[in-house]
Amino acid sequence: MAFLLAISVEMPYPTCVGRWLFVRKMMDQEAETTRREYLAFEAVDPETGKNHRVQISYDRLHAVAERGKGFVFEAAYSLPHILLKPTAVFEGLCSEDDEDARGYGWRCYCGVPPCRYQANGEESEVPENRVFLAFVNTDWVVYNWRWEPTDSQKRNLPTDYQRRFRRSLI
Repeated sequence: MAFLLAISVEMPYPTCVGRWLFVRKMMDQEAETTRREYLAFEAVDPETGKNHRVQISYDRLHAVAERGKGFVFEAAYSLPHILLKPTAVFEGLCSEDDEDARGYGWRCYCGVPPCRYQANGEESEVPENRVFLAFVNTDWVVYNWRWEPTDSQKRNLPTDYQRRFRRSLI
């Protein structure tokens, strides 16, 4: 996580694609510590309370970079925040919409990061009715993340969380 944040803060590129290319170049140099096809950072393991390495594929990051600065900033800041400091983690996805197309989904990390990013990359307040979700598969690969409406009773959980997930870990 610190590696990705350091790049985002210390290496200001005029476009998110430039930022992505720099991340890829740096990760190629760091091949001994991570697989070349993935960018690695930390997430809390809800079963042990210790940090565990998770990964995002370069293909996914490239697709995110093409969508705009706001999506890159969510990947760089909001995603690591939720993975390290979730307000809830669920295991067992019951909805096909939440599944990874390349394999079985496993866990959903939920929370409300300190801010939200607009499409142009500007920070804004998180609406009271939104929660950030990050989906992780059985290989500890983050395959999706997004904002969703909150449950009417519990602001830090997504709508219909009782039906969407088999069990709560946190």
